[in-house]
Amino acid sequence: MDELSILRSVAALLIVLALLAGLFWGLRRFSGLTPNTENKSDLKVTSWRPFDGRRRLAVIRWGDEEHLVLTGPTGDTRISSRKLAAQNAAPETPEDLS
Repeated sequence: MDELSILRSVAALLIVLALLAGLFWGLRRFSGLTPNTENKSDLKVTSWRPFDGRRRLAVIRWGDEEHLVLTGPTGDTRISSRKLAAQNAAPETPEDLS
């Protein structure tokens, strides 16, 4: 192989990689599969932890409730729910406790 064909091969490889990267970026940008961070919905995943290799626990806040959900490839299971305390209530300060 001469130097010109090696240079053409490397250039073709770089072009193909650039096209793949552009396609990946375009699909993520315009497919709508990624969540919109500007959404002011009252549904929010507050935290999640791995449970085992295939499942994980998630705490989901919806309105004035929190739900503990076990998610996995075979399905999702709600484990527990609780009401949140009133958000407008003022927290107790050390002066109030005396």
